[in-house]
Amino acid sequence: MTRSPLALAAALVLLGGPALAQTPPPAPPHAPPHVPQGAAHAPAPSRVSQLIDQLRAGGLVMLIRHERTEIPARDDDYTRPAHDCTAQRNLSVAGIAGAQETGVALGALGLLPSRVLSSPMCRTTETARYMFGTYEIEPRLIHPNPGVPGGRDVNQAGEELAALLRALPRESGNVAIVSHGGNIVRATGLRLAEGEIGVVRVQPDGSIVAVGQLPGSDLGPPARVALGTLP
Repeated sequence: MTRSPLALAAALVLLGGPALAQTPPPAPPHAPPHVPQGAAHAPAPSRVSQLIDQLRAGGLVMLIRHERTEIPARDDDYTRPAHDCTAQRNLSVAGIAGAQETGVALGALGLLPSRVLSSPMCRTTETARYMFGTYEIEPRLIHPNPGVPGGRDVNQAGEELAALLRALPRESGNVAIVSHGGNIVRATGLRLAEGEIGVVRVQPDGSIVAVGQLPGSDLGPPARVALGTLP
């Protein structure tokens, strides 16, 4: 008796034979390559780890824009003394916490600077205090203040910061400078968010070379590894 193809296939299935219905589908044309077990956990050195290594070598300047400020914020009154915090924009609660966390991370990674300079404005001195515990006031780092006698615009503020960078004594460690976004971008080209760190090198010829930048939060994971709280 002649069996139909369907009946023959069914019989093969029951007998455990290689029926067409059991043939595995072909691999998709763009299937991802096989990754050996463990390979995904061995990434190349990241931008952050490379910057940490450069900072550990020393001889760099960390340009830090003050941490996050209040929203809404009051206008700065430059007719009042720079240390009068009631007349200017101040750090928010998040900004205070961010400065503290960045300071802990820098300490855990062995990256605390040998010297800290700060603009006299309250939001910068508080950033420096919460981050490092110490600082020196540097009047040339103040926010642009063109509306008062003797004030200067953002270009002049940038020129003063660049001149200060070139005049810094060469040190084996790193120097931290806490200032304002406008000053920093005019001097170095680095556009920093509040609380972000820009790293520069001053060459022997006086040129200022940007090495990199990162928010303080990027230091969290490697700091936790250094402290032994992450595997």
